Amino acid sequence: MTEEAKQQITRWLEALPSLRGGLVRGVRFPDETFVSDFDSRDFPVTALEQAWRSVADTYQVLTAQQFPPSRLTWVYERTLLHCVMRNDGAIFGMFVAKKGAEANQPEFDHLLTEFQSLTIIEAEPPAPKA
Repeated sequence: MTEEAKQQITRWLEALPSLRGGLVRGVRFPDETFVSDFDSRDFPVTALEQAWRSVADTYQVLTAQQFPPSRLTWVYERTLLHCVMRNDGAIFGMFVAKKGAEANQPEFDHLLTEFQSLTIIEAEPPAPKA
């Protein structure tokens, strides 16, 4: 994934509106870097890094076992973690407060679908010198 593609996805993430019940959202790129918004300070960067690594590992293991997932959801005591991976390997995840999550599920589903269908415009490679 090019830096330009990563920047386009980062701008998309930064432009997202806050959603009631959404705690933190982030994208993990194929090169193992990630970006997150911080609607909640309850998630230190190290916790997010571990979560995104676990998500990426889960996608990798399931795909290797010929169960390629399109979406994954982890259910915790007070939160849900919804994730989706693009064909280019970028993974979008959202920690959502369990309380009231059902009422906002259509909005969360919309963001997951939007991330998967983002059109990334890659820069044209420079023309070869004659």
